[in-house]
Amino acid sequence: MSKYIKYSIIAGLITFALCLFVLLAINSPSPYIGSLVVGFVIFEISFYHFFGREKEKQKLM
Repeated sequence: MSKYIKYSIIAGLITFALCLFVLLAINSPSPYIGSLVVGFVIFEISFYHFFGREKEKQKLM
């Protein structure tokens, strides 16, 4: 289970960094808030995806 949390955190941090770079490049008025929101959404989606996958594995066994 902790492996999936690590993957979700890494996905969120990578997304945060990429969005921050893009939003700074286009001179967004609030790049940090925008990047944080997008990074958090990607973290939640990836966590939900990995949690659902683990639940399916347990259901099949």
